[in-house]
Amino acid sequence: MLIKKDSRTRSSGFRRQGKIAADSLVLFCAGIIFIMFFSGFFARLDNWLHDNWLDLRLRLNVRSSGSSGLMNALFPLDGPSRDVVVVIIDDRSILGIPGLFQGNRYIFAQALRNLSACKPKVIALDVFFAANSADDQAQDIELAKAVAEAGNVVLRAYRRDDRRMTLPYPELSRSGSPAPSYFRTHRDESIRSISMKFTSEAGKVTPSFQTETFRRFFNLKPADFEFKNDQLLVKLADQQMQIPLSNGEYLWLNYDNPTRAYQTMSFYDLYNNSFQQEGLQDKLVIIGYANSMTEEKFFTQLGGNEYSPYLNALVLRNLLNRSALVPPDKLVTVGMAAVLLALFLFVIFTHLNPVSFFIVSIITILLLISSSLVSLTLYNRIFDVTPSVFLLLIALSYTIGKKYYIELSEKLRIKHAFQHYVTASVVNEILKNPSKLNLHGEERNLTIFFSDIEGFTSLSEGMSPLDVVSLLNEYLSEMTEIIFKYDGLLDKYEGDAIMAVFGAPIDQKDHAIRACRCALENQKALARLREKWRQEGKPEIKARIGINTGVVVVGNMGSTMRFDYTVIGDNVNLAARLETANKLFQSEILVSDVTAELAESVILSRCLGKLKVAGKDKQVYVYEVLAEHADSDKMFLDKAKARKTAYDAANAAVEKREFAEAERLLSEHLAQQPGDKPARILHTRIKGYLIVPPPSGWENIITQESK
Repeated sequence: MLIKKDSRTRSSGFRRQGKIAADSLVLFCAGIIFIMFFSGFFARLDNWLHDNWLDLRLRLNVRSSGSSGLMNALFPLDGPSRDVVVVIIDDRSILGIPGLFQGNRYIFAQALRNLSACKPKVIALDVFFAANSADDQAQDIELAKAVAEAGNVVLRAYRRDDRRMTLPYPELSRSGSPAPSYFRTHRDESIRSISMKFTSEAGKVTPSFQTETFRRFFNLKPADFEFKNDQLLVKLADQQMQIPLSNGEYLWLNYDNPTRAYQTMSFYDLYNNSFQQEGLQDKLVIIGYANSMTEEKFFTQLGGNEYSPYLNALVLRNLLNRSALVPPDKLVTVGMAAVLLALFLFVIFTHLNPVSFFIVSIITILLLISSSLVSLTLYNRIFDVTPSVFLLLIALSYTIGKKYYIELSEKLRIKHAFQHYVTASVVNEILKNPSKLNLHGEERNLTIFFSDIEGFTSLSEGMSPLDVVSLLNEYLSEMTEIIFKYDGLLDKYEGDAIMAVFGAPIDQKDHAIRACRCALENQKALARLREKWRQEGKPEIKARIGINTGVVVVGNMGSTMRFDYTVIGDNVNLAARLETANKLFQSEILVSDVTAELAESVILSRCLGKLKVAGKDKQVYVYEVLAEHADSDKMFLDKAKARKTAYDAANAAVEKREFAEAERLLSEHLAQQPGDKPARILHTRIKGYLIVPPPSGWENIITQESK
């Protein structure tokens, strides 16, 4: 087929514009991802993923607490530290100890002396005593003495900002070890990490409240602690601990156990010395407020608010159990995303079709998410994967979109080139398989349909050319619509004749049935048109249909300049001969024995006899299509069955040379159905046999003299 140059130019220009648009979209998306990464969007997504995973692990372990421990084996949690004890100043303490609510320091001094008598390793007093008492400074001295007597008390200082802090009142500060505490709030307003040191404006580094408590617990010297790069190095007696930090300062908290999974006691019992003292020996004891009037609460990643002493206990449990999280590495996150993007775009994409690429991408995304959760569960390592997941999703969308865009561009080009020369069904088949554009065809078993108007030339002689065209267009439109209804291929129009193919280009196992049903509906539609034309004073058109099923060659027939998708072969010619053979039998729809046999489960037909086709030595049994077995018009179907019964019986009698019996059968039948034209033709022939019997050796064959 000749394709005009301007069509190719438009197509190539369209493809170039599409490629530029697609590449620009990729760059735009990459820029958006870059902004999203540094704005913390992906960090929030990873936090959401980890939080929900932690919540699921906690729920599963709680539900299976009385079982065999399978959930804990599959989803292990960090066990509570037996070295940490939390003493809470609860509602019972506030209500039961007069003066405690006002911050009476004699009370704290007495409680510290009671606690010190139990010989804990370290006491972390998570209460900030900012200034001396206004009216009774003796209590300030008493508290300072109690702290000094204990000798192992870490005091909480107030961290005002990154470079400034406020110490407790002077006497108290000199008696203990003041250190600031800072729980770092992340973008989702939750506490995920804590500062392990404080650097003053002068550059002096001071351990945080939690770090100092940890140091005192092991009775280490300040020189045994070293902040180096993104680690806190702790020199123990037999080994060196390496505690992972982010930005050289922040410890990432591991919430993989309920935050209150500690030995807890009320400050009321401590003050009144009503507790078992041996339970506090060599312990790390944290004292702090946790009551209904306490305003200092922190939002955690578990979704609720928590008091400061419990969070400090969590920090120290992480340190003692060495279960703090390893913070995410941005370079690893970015590098992995870049490598995966390059791998998928330039390697995997080029070797896989869109469906396989989609499957590989989804599997990779699931593996990334799984590896992140496994890393968090088994190794306490935060492995951020959402940037990689997003990039893969974009790569997936881009690559699949690009493949389909290329295919769509090619299909549009083919459709633009061929839509004026072949039918829509052929175009669609070509779009599914462009290789069908090859000039050589293929052999396939198809059903060929021919239809022609009876005596159209004489009918049109008394009409103007415009009226002829109008009438013909109305007829062809109605017939073609029915052909398309049964997914037939409209091969061509030849004047008033229609040629159609069933079973190509799309395979149809029931192509013979489709062709027969189409023929029956064509005749019914034509009957309605005749009634309409009769009322309009137009000629009444009748049509003959011939159908044959067999092996034909189907494909593009023609030259590189122009071609048609069509069928050729003897079986095509036979279908055309059957259409004209309707004249011999005065029938409307004539099919070959092959077609009749293939359609017999749905179509009611009768054998009209054996036909010697014009111009061929081949003889075939021909059948008239009468109705569908499931026709809803019972009267019409009963008449069709009666026609078949009478004709079959008469024809069988003729084969036996029982011409009188055959004549009797048809006479009775025609008395009931005088409009049965094929039966009347056979009846006339039988009457001739009664007058002049056929010679000996005669075969009941009807010869078609002309095409």
